[in-house]
Amino acid sequence: MKVLKKIKARIGLSHKQGLHCPPAQPLEFHPVHGENVMLSSGNTVAARVESFCKAVVFTHRPVRVNEKVFIRFVEKSESWSGSIRFGFSAVDPRQLAGSLPKYACPDLTNKNGFWAKALSEKFADKDSVMYYYVSNSGDVVFGVNGEDKGVFFSGVDTRRQLWGMVDVYGNSNVIELVDPRRTLNNIRSSQNVPRSPAPVRQQQQPEVRLRRSESCGRVANTSESSVGAKRLAKAAFHRACMGQNVTLNSTANIAARSETEFCNGYVFLDSPLQPGESIAVRVLETENTYIGSLAFGLTGADPRHLNTNQLPEDSDLLSQRPEYWVHSKDVLPNPQAGDELCFTLGLDGAVLCSINGGSQRVLFHADISIPTRPFIDIYGVAQKIQLLGVCPAQPLSSQTPTLRRSSRSSNSRPKSCSPQSLPPNLDQSLVQTECVICYESDVDCVLYSCGHMCMCFQCAVQQWSGAGECPLCRATIRDVIRTYRA
Repeated sequence: MKVLKKIKARIGLSHKQGLHCPPAQPLEFHPVHGENVMLSSGNTVAARVESFCKAVVFTHRPVRVNEKVFIRFVEKSESWSGSIRFGFSAVDPRQLAGSLPKYACPDLTNKNGFWAKALSEKFADKDSVMYYYVSNSGDVVFGVNGEDKGVFFSGVDTRRQLWGMVDVYGNSNVIELVDPRRTLNNIRSSQNVPRSPAPVRQQQQPEVRLRRSESCGRVANTSESSVGAKRLAKAAFHRACMGQNVTLNSTANIAARSETEFCNGYVFLDSPLQPGESIAVRVLETENTYIGSLAFGLTGADPRHLNTNQLPEDSDLLSQRPEYWVHSKDVLPNPQAGDELCFTLGLDGAVLCSINGGSQRVLFHADISIPTRPFIDIYGVAQKIQLLGVCPAQPLSSQTPTLRRSSRSSNSRPKSCSPQSLPPNLDQSLVQTECVICYESDVDCVLYSCGHMCMCFQCAVQQWSGAGECPLCRATIRDVIRTYRA
């Protein structure tokens, strides 16, 4: 009986092995595999020891929807042609023990419950790392060396349990299942991104910054930074909501992800970003045992109303939430301690990024008709970041009396909270009279206690109950007082 149990366990027929393993458990190859396959390194390396076929392998547990399967091409043979075929199986590999065919395509894919397709040889270079996953809609998406290549094929039934399936075919004779949290130490994206050397800084001096609502135009001294040319006002990360694996320092301007985790590193700015404004961030620490890097985006969600436990491990899944989310992943390939990034929300909605003071590139476009708040996912290699501050938009010319969203500039950040800051030659009749939220009604209220008159009463009440901050200076709204013109 004991011998029989050992045999069952060896070929994967043990009833003690559940269908599901813990979600965080790294993937391995299933003990049921093609006859020409030899497994090693804890069942994470599959080598085809002879011929060019009979080398179908499976993951040892079902994979989840949107869970990425990472594969490294360890060795490449020049004796054969073609590359791996990969996809999914809805059939438990234990049911296939002793009856696996020569090929995944078409021997298995012609049967119900199997989906796979051949990978082009150009993506299967030695030491390259590819990943693939299936979306809720049944689309199989793949990428190589951190670059998403898009939908590979469709039609997978995601209502069923799915095991990852790979045919170690042709030139790809040795592959490895890799855990992005531990083993991808040197495989990272090498896309061409404008990048300047990290700034050389002298011994850091204590920095004194004020919140934008408190500074009244006074800004921090950032001369030691590559963004020193920009006048940065103090800002902080929001404490109400952050990723499960993130901690903030006492001033909430430094965020660190747990050393044992590679994801769920979300942090949100403590206030929305206005068109024309910029946010500056510095990388303080990195961990090269992971892959991937920072993700940056904008959201219309209020962090106070977000549930930390519902934030996904993969930021791509944020787009499935009901709120407005737009972002870009791996904005800083190969991050290094000291790298500085500047993200700017343009007046046309374009979100620009520059690295270490280099040239800007467009990450994505955002809808500037709604208030949006920056967020960062401290993912992969990036381990710890510092929020340097926010650069207010440049002031409008005095010849421009009103402010519309289509041509919005820095009037949303006054140079001073004092009325004396207005130019002496500015006609008071040119002062803002149109609500900066709806752009339809006249301004007919004043915000207490900052004193700004910038919204109609209805929008002001909604702003008070929603964001709770003045859209101009970010001061907390304590009351909305109706005003009347003589």
